[in-house]
This record gives sequence, structure tokens and C-alpha cells, in this order.
Amino acid sequence: MHNKLVIKLVLLGLVAISFFKADIGLAQKAKSRNLPYYDDRNWRYGFQLGVHQSRFQVRHDPYFAANGDSTTAIYPTWSPGFSVGLIVSKRLGDELWNLRFLPNVTFYERNILFVYRNNEENPVSSTFEATYVEFPLLVKYKSVRRTNHRMYLVGGLTAGFSVGARRQRLNELALQTTKANLEISYGFGWDIYFDMFKFAPEIRISHGIPNLLIKNGNAFSNNISRITTHRVSLFLNFE
Repeated sequence: MHNKLVIKLVLLGLVAISFFKADIGLAQKAKSRNLPYYDDRNWRYGFQLGVHQSRFQVRHDPYFAANGDSTTAIYPTWSPGFSVGLIVSKRLGDELWNLRFLPNVTFYERNILFVYRNNEENPVSSTFEATYVEFPLLVKYKSVRRTNHRMYLVGGLTAGFSVGARRQRLNELALQTTKANLEISYGFGWDIYFDMFKFAPEIRISHGIPNLLIKNGNAFSNNISRITTHRVSLFLNFE
């Protein structure tokens, strides 16, 4: 009888401990919600760091296939770059929606290779190194917050203006592009709330809209009818 009572008391104690631990876990979980009123703010500010891989998209001109030019192939290559910028975020009514203005300075290097019939093993590279001031304007849609995490989607337009590559534009023998660009940008990210700030890694893809090619009649531009941009970026946002 005594043994049965001991066993019952032990089992009862274990059940009580389990409930006690569960209550402590729930309390700790509630207390661990960082920056609980962060998304109630109308305006938020921060900065971002980004790295990317970018390249040109090229469309061949009919001249490429119709004339006796020795060019046999034209293809762009991927090149790395990076950016630094600011974050200005405005709440749009519901806390799930934000309008984001992200001015930044971005450093690009893009290459287009031209392969010639008489020297196919040594293609000629037309390299574009430029610094752009860019102004992304994006709409952000967030999921419901789960403790200190939430996922989100972004989409919008990115306007950019080159402040470099002047020497390339003045060289009439080189392939030349315009100074301004406009891209469709979209992506997804993950908001992580810490005690003092919010951190968000974000993947963003951008496709250029206008034709950047300057037709100056040289051997490079004669074979191309259209050049647009393509970019895949990783941004680290701190707000």
C-alpha cells in the first residue's frame, strides 16, 4: 500500500512539474517578444548592405547574321558587385503593408564577350565598370508575426543613374550604353526582431526595361539591337 502511494505521489509530482515547465515556457515565450510595438510606427529608418551578381541581356541585330562580319558569337557574363544604402519605410494602414524607399550607391562590372571566326579561343571582352545612384521604390507585404519572425514579399521599380563610365561613353570605338536605367524588382525576405533593432536578409531579382544600347555604328554595336540588365541581389537590412 505504501509503495502504491509513493508511486502515485511521484506520478502526480511529475505531472505537476511538466505543467509548471509548460507555464514557464509560455511565460518566457511571451517575454521573449522583442520590439513588440515596432510595427505600430508610421515611419521607420535604417540602412542596408548588398552584394549581387549582374549581367547584360543581349538581343542580336539582323546585321549579325546577314553580313560577312567575322563575329560568330556574342554573350554576356555574370559579374559581382555591391551596394550600400538607406532605408525609409512608411506604414500603409494595415501593419502588413509598407512602402519602402531605398536610395543607394551600387558598383557594377558587366562584360560582353565577342567571339571572332579567326580567333575563337580568345574572345574580346567589352567591360563596363560603373557606379550607379539608384532609387528603389518598393511595396512590402508581410506575413503575420510569429514571436520574433515574419516572412515578406517585395515588389516595385528601381530607377538608376550612372555617375561613372564617362571614359567609355567618350570612346566611339567601344560599346556604349545610356546613363539611366529602370528595372522591375521583386523578391522575398525574412524579418528577425532583436532587442534593439530588426534584421532582415532579402533576396531580390531585377530586370531592366529600357534598351541601354547607344547605336554609334562601330563594329560592336552593329551586331546588337538591344541591351538590358539582369541582377540577383542579397541585401542585409538593419532597421
